[in-house]
Amino acid sequence: MQVRSYLFALVAGMLLAGTVHAEEVNPVVGKVGDFVLRQADLERVIANLTPEAQQKFQGEQEQASLVNQILLTKALAAKARKEGFERKPEVKEQLSYIIDQFLGQEYLRKVVTANVEVPDAELKKYYQEHEKDFVVPERVKVRHIYFAAAKDATAEVKAQARAKAEKIAEQLKKGGDFAKLAGENSEDTESAANGGDLGYLTPGKTNSEEFEKAAFSLKAGEVSPVVETPFGYHIIKVDERQEKRTATFEETKDYISSTLKAQLEEKKAREFLDAVAKEGGLQVFPGKKAEEKSGK
Repeated sequence: MQVRSYLFALVAGMLLAGTVHAEEVNPVVGKVGDFVLRQADLERVIANLTPEAQQKFQGEQEQASLVNQILLTKALAAKARKEGFERKPEVKEQLSYIIDQFLGQEYLRKVVTANVEVPDAELKKYYQEHEKDFVVPERVKVRHIYFAAAKDATAEVKAQARAKAEKIAEQLKKGGDFAKLAGENSEDTESAANGGDLGYLTPGKTNSEEFEKAAFSLKAGEVSPVVETPFGYHIIKVDERQEKRTATFEETKDYISSTLKAQLEEKKAREFLDAVAKEGGLQVFPGKKAEEKSGK
């Protein structure tokens, strides 16, 4: 999101500001120079962003980044005003254009395309016509215990890594706890911290054909023998299998609604802009033709 968009949202939020001032209710979230930004101000900024942009600023880290951007924008604007930059003719002209652009965008968003709803019948029709697009591929939830041995490693390094893997494989055959052994022995430290959990894998989405083939050959609860890949040696366990299926209408309803709503909003905005252009007698005179029409 560009600085201009943040500033637009900030200005719009400030214009709608309430009168809550108690710090325990409306704490300061940032300040620069004489400008103080409170929690309520930040919430108004976010509320004036598009729904898609709002989703990006739900976490604390993301909101802190937005606060930083707002404060930098305010500080830079204050410096520009102090130097009289806003009085420059070319800047005044651009500011006027920016304000017009913002007003038009907000009018479209909050008046023309506001409250657009798509009937359930249309959602179901779309689902039926695009059912093939909602196929959920087969996937498996896997864990692994890993011992590193690069593809170009020496025979000795590979032999040592395989020996360690075979030793753990024997413990598993005797009833050893996979998650516990992964946590204690796997050289993939990130997954080891979660009992070797790698999450869900889908066909064609792994970086090892050997690993994928072994994982998808297992039933839920089964453990593989030692599997060699270009990265080393793995012991794989499948916790869960989900066969290929078509997502239900209820599972896809929100996505379909969002898609069709965006299309309808775009259509309404385009039709409205066409009507505005016609009503105002909009004409475009490219290049020299503009000079001729204006009598220059």
